Amino acid sequence: MQKRGLLEQLLPPAGAVTPAFFSLGGLVFVMSLHALPFMTTIMKNALIRVPGNLEEAAAVSGAGFSKRLKQVLLPLVTGNYAIAMLLVFVKTLAEYGTPSTLGRRIGFDVFTTKIHAYATTAPVNFGAAATLSLILITICMAMWMLQSWITANRSFRLVGAKGARPAYWKLSGWPRRAAALYIGIVLLLAVGVPWFSVIATSLIKIRGYGLALGNFTLMHYVELFTENPKGLDAFVTSLMLALSVGLIASFLGTVIVWLIRHSGRMGRLLEGIGLLPEMLPSIVMAIGLMLFWNQIYTWIPLYNTMGFMVLVYVILFLPYAIQYTTSAWMQVSPSLREAGSVCGGSPFFVLTRITLPLIAVGIVQGFIMIFIIVLRELVAASLISPPDVLVISTFIVNEFEQGSASVAMAMALICVLVSAIMLFALRMLLSRMKHISAV
Repeated sequence: MQKRGLLEQLLPPAGAVTPAFFSLGGLVFVMSLHALPFMTTIMKNALIRVPGNLEEAAAVSGAGFSKRLKQVLLPLVTGNYAIAMLLVFVKTLAEYGTPSTLGRRIGFDVFTTKIHAYATTAPVNFGAAATLSLILITICMAMWMLQSWITANRSFRLVGAKGARPAYWKLSGWPRRAAALYIGIVLLLAVGVPWFSVIATSLIKIRGYGLALGNFTLMHYVELFTENPKGLDAFVTSLMLALSVGLIASFLGTVIVWLIRHSGRMGRLLEGIGLLPEMLPSIVMAIGLMLFWNQIYTWIPLYNTMGFMVLVYVILFLPYAIQYTTSAWMQVSPSLREAGSVCGGSPFFVLTRITLPLIAVGIVQGFIMIFIIVLRELVAASLISPPDVLVISTFIVNEFEQGSASVAMAMALICVLVSAIMLFALRMLLSRMKHISAV
């Protein structure tokens, strides 16, 4: 979008419009696209669990589409929307990457960029950074209390002992065309433009010539894994890190949600504690953990190791596992677990044979989100990576700083392709789990 950028090279008249991108509106737009998957996955999972017979009963009673939407569907998913809203709100409030790049260019500071400046720029002022962090935590805790109140008063048990099927609407005419246009615009802006930019940059031979015939090559991909051995090491390290953190955080998140639902009044407090890591910017959490583990290095030599990276990432992204699992759990009727207990099932039997199969979709959704985030995470990785250890994000940044933007984009494209393959496999597993759950 910048001057002489790819868009202006393709459409020269766009040069008069592209400066508008570098504004608060452009910053909000980019961060909205970034947060879209978190909202989409939770709401999709919630909508699928709404039984079709409820909507059909309203239709038989004479309610039109708009009335059914307002009085039946939306109230049933309000609690899930509150959970998704909190996740997006906290994720956006604690975001550092986009405000640091685009926001700094337009002179728009946020909590995280000021905290980062206080903590890393001389003269270092940890007191000011801590004060801003405390304000940030207070705001997030207030939002969590609001979300807890909404879910407590606007949640419904939609998965019960009776079988149910979701309701689908087949659009036609102008609603179908409007929906197709909307989806097309979102895909173009959220997927098409970034992919085009990454692919084009990774293939450009000489950046000064831009999108010109004869200025494309595959040499950057060859260089990535032959002349630059750190590229392969960074890719493998990131992949193993994402898998490890995703599995550990998903397991711990499920255990925590189970404890929350069986702890009475203490459950809310436990839930708040579990969500605290997401209410702190990654930079603040990483610095705090660094200082703590550095102080006890004599007794526990974990600092500056890959184990420390796994520990920090699990702490940072555990809230995602908790939120996704909670969203699935809150729609399962307690009568199913009570029926299992009445029939003589032990707590372990009820958990493994009744509860887990019904909430497995939410657990896998949380794993997918954690995997994606860890694979691209930059702020914590730049602080806690052991010496001479690179991950994908730090490798890309290093290549940009060294003037090798094409090599960096080649790594980004390979990362996206491999991630897409793995996520497609997980989606297939998710579909199979939904089928088994329905049966």
